[in-house]
Amino acid sequence: MSVLVDWLSAQQGVSSLIAALILAVGLTLFNQFQARRRRVLSFRVRFNSPLGFSPAYARLVARVMDQENTHIEQPALVVARVKNVGRTSISKHDYKTFELDFPDRRTIAAGLTEEKPEALAGEFKGFRWQLGQSTLELPRVDLNPNEEYKVVVLLSNDGAGPNPAAKAIGRLAEGGVVTQADTPRTRRTTIAGAAVSILLAGALVATLLFASSDRKAGTGAGAPVCASGELTVEGSSAFAGIAAHLAEQYMTYCDDAKITVVAAGSFEGLDHLQNVAPEQRPKRLALADGKFIGFADLVPSRGLAVVPYSIVVNNGVTVTDLPAETLRRIFRGEVADWRDVDPALNPGPIRVVARDDRSGSRRALETFVLKGRQAGATSDSCDVLREGVPRDQPVICEQTTTSDVLTKVRTRAGAIGYVDTPNALLTAGVDQVRLGGQAATVDDIRAGYPFWTVEYLYSYGDLDRTDPLTRSFANYLVGVEARSMIAAQQYAPCVRTDGTPEPLCTTPRE
Repeated sequence: MSVLVDWLSAQQGVSSLIAALILAVGLTLFNQFQARRRRVLSFRVRFNSPLGFSPAYARLVARVMDQENTHIEQPALVVARVKNVGRTSISKHDYKTFELDFPDRRTIAAGLTEEKPEALAGEFKGFRWQLGQSTLELPRVDLNPNEEYKVVVLLSNDGAGPNPAAKAIGRLAEGGVVTQADTPRTRRTTIAGAAVSILLAGALVATLLFASSDRKAGTGAGAPVCASGELTVEGSSAFAGIAAHLAEQYMTYCDDAKITVVAAGSFEGLDHLQNVAPEQRPKRLALADGKFIGFADLVPSRGLAVVPYSIVVNNGVTVTDLPAETLRRIFRGEVADWRDVDPALNPGPIRVVARDDRSGSRRALETFVLKGRQAGATSDSCDVLREGVPRDQPVICEQTTTSDVLTKVRTRAGAIGYVDTPNALLTAGVDQVRLGGQAATVDDIRAGYPFWTVEYLYSYGDLDRTDPLTRSFANYLVGVEARSMIAAQQYAPCVRTDGTPEPLCTTPRE
């Protein structure tokens, strides 16, 4: 080192250093100028996963159907992000090849979402998807620097084998496509020029820069993206399916993490978290449909999503819309036959399939729709009245999970119940009923549809003092990728795509 310093101090060394620096800086600037002119498109598959069900036996009653009402064998969802990460605009004429390839799989439906800026959505009007094949041609649209959008594709994995691939394929004129990074790589000649400049600046300067770089890397690491260990997430059966998908996705990134999602019901999840052994508390989270009182040690650490609920009936019941007061009479046990609801309906006994009183969805129904208590159970089987119950009373039974409600409503003539809307949409044999002309959509919720709640993630005490895996997964649930998947499942994330809070999650309800 001292020999190098001595040489740099000499006249010959200083002259050589100046000449080398001029050459290195000139080469670097030339390469940077060339890079700025180059078109660069980031084309990445961000999510590729089958649409499973939790618990596993739910697949026996929950099905995904295509536009022709045909059951999709082994449905899957793929989300790809397209973004202009270069400094030059890309025109529709610059695309040579632009498609998604799904070997041995079949495309069912496709759509575009999360356009930035929002005006970009108008560019896609009139584009027609060519579905049914393993390759999906994508729209070729003008993109300015930093403009982006996402492509959501529903597929059938039938016959594809384990871990089927999804490939982003693209080629640009006078540019390139990157599929593994958000920004184009720096050219090797640019790196070499910068490296030579630093080396020739002297041993002392190079040492100081190296030390500074080390310090920055240490402080920038912060909490790791991945954490190891085991975590149990228990609670809402309405949200358990999407939570299980997100847990599987997290574990694909983090090999040393094991996350178990248990669909036990909101109250059970909170109760188990509060009463578990002290050493296990940092390694557990609870999911609850709404806020529950009586759990003083638990903290609702995250608002995850708006959960819409639907009134569902057996598809043999022809009712499509119910006034709120009529629905109250049904769930209060004041009517026992469908003809008492509407003389135009076919006569037949009403079978009310409800949740037990520990359910978050039941509490939402009682608080925001019934404005009072739901009638107590009169039947254990949903088929016949209990012994001693007057014969003129309606059949009312209570179930512990969303899947149990859907099974009973689907298989019992005259049955009516309530479940979260995403699960209702996936279940054949049940129909959704509007309330006073309003449907269980986010737009109608904003307009006054009453049957919805907010899904909360609870931790034991302050989330920042829990296990690293618990914190990491909780943060992942409100991240960009998780929000995209939650939105794809018909929930409204509590954090919008632009990073601002969803008012439905933050505004107190009357």
